[in-house]
Amino acid sequence: MAATPCIHHEDQNGEYTCRLCNHQHCHACIHTKTGICYSCLSKGIVIILVIMVILSYIAWSALL
Repeated sequence: MAATPCIHHEDQNGEYTCRLCNHQHCHACIHTKTGICYSCLSKGIVIILVIMVILSYIAWSALL
C-alpha cells in the first residue's frame, strides 16, 4: 500500500491528518499539539480577528 503524500510537499509522506480540513500533511505542515495544519490555523486567526473587529465596532457604537 502506497503512502499518501503531503498536500504541500509531494516528496514527503502525509503522516498526519488535519482535524479541520482532513488533508494529509507532513510533520513540517502541521501543528502537532493541536493537530491542525498551518493553513487552517492562519485562516482561523483571520476569522477571529474579523470577529473581534466587528464586536469592537458594535461595542463602540453602543457606547456612543
